[in-house]
Amino acid sequence: MARDAVGDVRDRTDIVDLIGQYVDLKKTGRSFKGLCPFHQEKTPSFIVFPDSGNFHCFGCGRGGDAFTFYMDVERVEFREALQELAKRAGVELRSVPTVAPEEDARRRHLIEINEVAARFYAHVLDKSQAGTPGRTVMAERAVSDEMRTRFGLGYAPEGWSHLLDHLRTRGVDPAMAVEAGLLSERDGGGYYDKFRGRLMFPIRDRDGQTVGFGGRIVGEGQPKYLNSPQTPVFDKRSLLYGLDLAKDAIRQRDQAVIVEGYMDAIAAHQFGHANVVAAMGTALTEAQVAAVSRHSRHIVLALDADTAGQMAMLRGIETMRETLDHDEVPVPDARGVIHFERRLKAHISVARLPSGKDPDELIRRDPERWPSVVATARPFIDFMIELLTEGIDPGDAARKSTVLAELAPVLRSLPDRVVQAHHIGTVARRLSLDERVVLGEVRRPSTSGTVASRPGPSMTSTRRTAESHLMALLLRHRTQTAEVAARVPDQDILDARNRELLRVLRDPEIASLDAEAIVAGLDDELGDHAESLLSALGQDPGQAAAHARKEAEQALLTLGRERLSTLMRHLQASIREAQESQEADGMASLSGQIAALYDRHRRFYPPPSPYFRDIRDEPTAR
Repeated sequence: MARDAVGDVRDRTDIVDLIGQYVDLKKTGRSFKGLCPFHQEKTPSFIVFPDSGNFHCFGCGRGGDAFTFYMDVERVEFREALQELAKRAGVELRSVPTVAPEEDARRRHLIEINEVAARFYAHVLDKSQAGTPGRTVMAERAVSDEMRTRFGLGYAPEGWSHLLDHLRTRGVDPAMAVEAGLLSERDGGGYYDKFRGRLMFPIRDRDGQTVGFGGRIVGEGQPKYLNSPQTPVFDKRSLLYGLDLAKDAIRQRDQAVIVEGYMDAIAAHQFGHANVVAAMGTALTEAQVAAVSRHSRHIVLALDADTAGQMAMLRGIETMRETLDHDEVPVPDARGVIHFERRLKAHISVARLPSGKDPDELIRRDPERWPSVVATARPFIDFMIELLTEGIDPGDAARKSTVLAELAPVLRSLPDRVVQAHHIGTVARRLSLDERVVLGEVRRPSTSGTVASRPGPSMTSTRRTAESHLMALLLRHRTQTAEVAARVPDQDILDARNRELLRVLRDPEIASLDAEAIVAGLDDELGDHAESLLSALGQDPGQAAAHARKEAEQALLTLGRERLSTLMRHLQASIREAQESQEADGMASLSGQIAALYDRHRRFYPPPSPYFRDIRDEPTAR
């Protein structure tokens, strides 16, 4: 499945290889042991657990993952650790600035040039005789003056040097304008305007900075749409048109609607639907999904109703499903006991538009109908099944086989067996197949590598989820849980992002800030993580502010007990391995580590059971 950058780096980093560059490690069964690099010791008590990707020192209590180790051993902040480990793992970090100061200055200059061009195009559309063709289109499409201003719409006049001449009067180097994607170089030398005779749509990042343009031809000509080329500040695959204007409404309504084109988004905003953004005619990408999911995990796709639009929608759904995927979230039952459920990180649905309509046309001709179309959006799995099985000849066995092969990975990934069985029955009926045939294909192990069947939550994933649950409570209810945050043992926080977030939450300078303000001040990677923590809380009854302190106390207790339980199992396994190899010194050392571990975690654990005393006092007896 698609993962975030931190997850990719963690997965591609061999923690044994990493730590082995600093510590002389010796394999002991499934684990590795060595002298702790963080305190002086003669007997090794530093253990690396490759299966879980963590380490722990039973002498000083240090522990965590690859990021935590690198941060501690190199004494760097999380961002620096992420950048270095990403470089080693070959993972590209799109959201973490890695450019030199001079390159950053160059990027700012390119944005400034784009802003100059945007003002020029807007002036032509609003004031110049040369902008008449653009104004005619605006009138035909009934685009209001307010929308023209809000979206910064403009017009690139016919001719080869209108923008070039304007940029020169503003002291802009034409070579830099070429780099910004606004001018082109002539073969024989010189420059000319790239956009001519086009209605211009400034494309802005989420902060409202103009990073590129989309140009729609007015009259005859090809291509119909011309976008800025890839530049240091413009990457079409990572941007959503109108997100800077829509993000507040998306948060307020807790829903994002994604349409296909510029005019679709503008029409929606003009008629009061400000939670709409556009994918600019491309299949959705992971970066675009990540950008919109920062503001809401309720996402509706409403692309054109033609075949091409529907297939683009299908590709977009696949991107979203793999990117957002499932998560283990803590859910308290009526007794207050926390258990974990698998849920989608986003609620993905599809609005099928009336035949022959696109969002722009539908909204303008029948504005009252748009909300009902969005409200009746269907779950993505229903849409996929309907679209892929539509119109199949009952006698076309080869086509049935192809469609079933496309749907099987999707059905296989559904975590709820009842829901899975329901959709298997639907597919069987629509393909005129025996349910056992469909079930057999779904249960067949995945070989594609894109969508794999997932086992139930492991101890590692559960522990990390409990940790994240605690951090989410501390973040959302910072005032009520400040005292709990002060008592969280750093060594019990395994995820380096959570440890960095805990450091931020303990800062007295932010005592008056709420969760949203804190998240807004974080770097992108940490901010994305923090927002995912808050999203995972959902509307669970235990999240009310009045109960936040009690809930956080329980979460801290759960985390400590799980941490102790996990480390105890590792030590017990090591003791058994030492017994088998008759390593008396190893057994004695491990016995002492168990005693030290228990003493350190006494506040998280009830009085020792007879079984625990047997392990601690008589390790050779088991």
